[in-house]
Amino acid sequence: MKINKHVTSFVCSVFFLFNLTIAQSQINYGSNNGQYIQIDNLDIYYEKYGVGTPTILLHGGLGSISDFKNVIPELSKHYQLYAIDSPGHGRSQYLDSMSYNNLAKYVVKFLVKLDLNKVNIIGYSDGAIIGIHVAHLAPNRIDKLIFGAGALNPKASKPEGLKMLQNFSPKLLPEEFAIAYREKSPNPDQWENFIYASKRMWLDEVWIPDELISNLKCKVLVLFGDRDPFIHLNHSVEIHTKLSNSELCILPDIGHEIFSNPELVNPMILNFLSK
Repeated sequence: MKINKHVTSFVCSVFFLFNLTIAQSQINYGSNNGQYIQIDNLDIYYEKYGVGTPTILLHGGLGSISDFKNVIPELSKHYQLYAIDSPGHGRSQYLDSMSYNNLAKYVVKFLVKLDLNKVNIIGYSDGAIIGIHVAHLAPNRIDKLIFGAGALNPKASKPEGLKMLQNFSPKLLPEEFAIAYREKSPNPDQWENFIYASKRMWLDEVWIPDELISNLKCKVLVLFGDRDPFIHLNHSVEIHTKLSNSELCILPDIGHEIFSNPELVNPMILNFLSK
């Protein structure tokens, strides 16, 4: 099977994050004695760090809490972080009806159960999209949102990236992904179903409706890397323009894995959240 450069880039990007997790020398974020909370009969795993304003970390597609391993140490000095494994991801139970709106509803119920208000959200990729839906569903609970490396719809993907999504399957991923999933997940037999449920979600025609984003109340930081291999850079400008109250930050020489660069991204996050 011939794999094009965008498929290779996607696999390498996710594999990079995977290897960062394996190489963690001190705190193994995502496997650090977290807690479970039951929401709609699903056990949702999360880890809590720091003190201060509650700030929710929402990871990327096929990812987990460990997507934020490089920024948690510094951010937890300033904010109370709630890092959540989305349903079906990491250590949370499998959810077969996966959509951005459904995943957002679990986050809203998480906020309600823990009585969290005036909350910040830091979302990465899929987590950024989910974060927008959360801010729409619970506008009175959300103060600020960081929209990191997300998109409004699959058409924002570069052509070869979109083709990769259309052809995505478990065979495109290194075996290490399946092994890690089965080691963490309470539903280890759902690996292939998880991949195909994610693919269906990615191929939805609209991830964030225009009317949703234009009516958003909270302040948003749109955060992109200028070397993102999947999303056109001008799409970040489009998102910024459609939001009524936003800032745009383009990170130089950074690809899709923006939160793997703490020396660059942490000051941007702290500056925005402190305003």
